[in-house]
Amino acid sequence: MGTNDNDLAESLYDKTYTCPFCKSKIKSKEIRKGKTVFVELDLGLRGKYEPIMPDYYFAIVCSECGYAGVAKNFEKLSAIQIKNIKEKIHPNYKPKVFPPVYDANVAIERYKLALYFAEIKSADFSEKAYIAQKIGLIYGDIGNIEEEQKFLKYAYSWDSDAYIEEDFPIFGIEEPQFLYNLAYLAYRIDKKDEAKRHISKVMTNRDISATLKEKVEDFMEILKE
Repeated sequence: MGTNDNDLAESLYDKTYTCPFCKSKIKSKEIRKGKTVFVELDLGLRGKYEPIMPDYYFAIVCSECGYAGVAKNFEKLSAIQIKNIKEKIHPNYKPKVFPPVYDANVAIERYKLALYFAEIKSADFSEKAYIAQKIGLIYGDIGNIEEEQKFLKYAYSWDSDAYIEEDFPIFGIEEPQFLYNLAYLAYRIDKKDEAKRHISKVMTNRDISATLKEKVEDFMEILKE
């Protein structure tokens, strides 16, 4: 028997944020501890959970002004980014009301708003890549391969730029895991030679953790096939 929205709603609570653009106190849904069951860690190091995926709730949208970002840096906006948003935001832009439970389509819509603001505020490549990868993977959850590929390609391109232009930790990620993710994205968009090049750099990194090393070994076996 499937889990209905009422059951899922009871697994959520309202977490308070301060919108960095309009300064309003807002609430966004987050999953209560103990309300999900871990299933597995996939090749891309994305945790799979039941009955609800935590990363469907990582995009935060201000209910007052409509500004959107991702939880890991939602409350951080520089003065120049605020200026960029004020200058570039569409004059008719209005905040949208979302349902209390986010399915894949709602999650995608919220992440797309975050990507819209990442673009107009001139966010780092890595921030845009993080959002695009979330969108692509969630499209994959619902079997939309065309859109999945489109956004994973965006993510790979932006992360490739981030690797050249930004300093570690890149969007909070240290080099071994960042390179692993770059290899994973390359693999997912059928750039296997590039995936092999990136994964080989992970193996030679002295700071690789035991858990990541195990995943790298599994990944290398897949790339040999």
